[in-house]
Amino acid sequence: MDPTPFNVSTALLIAFACWVIYLRLKGNSDTNIPLIYYGIVVYYVVAYDTQLQPMVVYIALVLGLLLRFEFMNVKFMKVISLLECCALGTIIYFNLATILSWY
Repeated sequence: MDPTPFNVSTALLIAFACWVIYLRLKGNSDTNIPLIYYGIVVYYVVAYDTQLQPMVVYIALVLGLLLRFEFMNVKFMKVISLLECCALGTIIYFNLATILSWY
């Protein structure tokens, strides 16, 4: 792993994704921080050619928007939050695969 600007920015996206997962597990669903993260990741997916599939990012974005802007039952909200954390885990995995060249 070379400390290139691309690798460092990808590592920052991994750290930011871990922070978003922490916020979701903590139960704080009315914050805009995940939406800022998803904006950055959508730009990252469009601008760079990586192993990260855009559909995974878009699914996580839709789940994040559902949590932020919908009024749901507590159990349904926990299921959506769990699905979003799984999507974020997938984003973390593909970003690690990009940094560490796991092709």
